[in-house]
Amino acid sequence: MFERILTDLERKKLKAYIKADGAKEGVIRGLVSRARRHLPLLKADLGLLEQLMERYKGAEQEGRE
Repeated sequence: MFERILTDLERKKLKAYIKADGAKEGVIRGLVSRARRHLPLLKADLGLLEQLMERYKGAEQEGRE
């Protein structure tokens, strides 16, 4: 499992674009393209991880690990 979705550069450029509604430079266009392509799967994976954490938390509360 990867620890992150965005690189530090992508995160920095994305925050600057959102804050200033700036130019649609290459990094931003690439992020938008990849987001359109991969966001459904990323959301589904996040949902599975959240279900895992809820189940794991429930097992801990019941004394199982």
